[in-house]
Amino acid sequence: MSKKISTIFLTLFLVGVLSVSCSNKDKTGAGDGNSAVDSSKGIEQFNGDIYVSTQSFDLSGIEIFDENYKNAYVWVSIQDSQIGIFPGKDNNTEPIYQGYFPVTGSGTDYRFSVDNGGIEGTLKFSSDGSSVTVNFKKNTVMPSFENKNIVCKKK
Repeated sequence: MSKKISTIFLTLFLVGVLSVSCSNKDKTGAGDGNSAVDSSKGIEQFNGDIYVSTQSFDLSGIEIFDENYKNAYVWVSIQDSQIGIFPGKDNNTEPIYQGYFPVTGSGTDYRFSVDNGGIEGTLKFSSDGSSVTVNFKKNTVMPSFENKNIVCKKK
């Protein structure tokens, strides 16, 4: 009798664990990894995400950067529904961002403008959020970056 009761409790426990595990599939990030970007939401859906460019850039000739930025990478961080964009000396060590700024848009497409319009551009996220393409329409600090699509992959 006690073996039968133990078996019933064990079965109920396993059913409970499995049902919780399955019902949390889309909330915990488990699954096939193909979660789509929600077109009705804003940049907040990317909060906490960090991206780094797939190619490096020589920024050593720009006044504010030294020789350590000869093979720099562009980093993008989303925090508190704002973005930070700043070059890093490599693609492994996240830089210290010089501030975060707001963006407008929703889903996969966003626009930004900072420094009184001195830097303007767009962000285009992939449909699964695994990458973002940055395009500076105007960049008075780094004019060589204007009208280039800079692809950044999620870290």
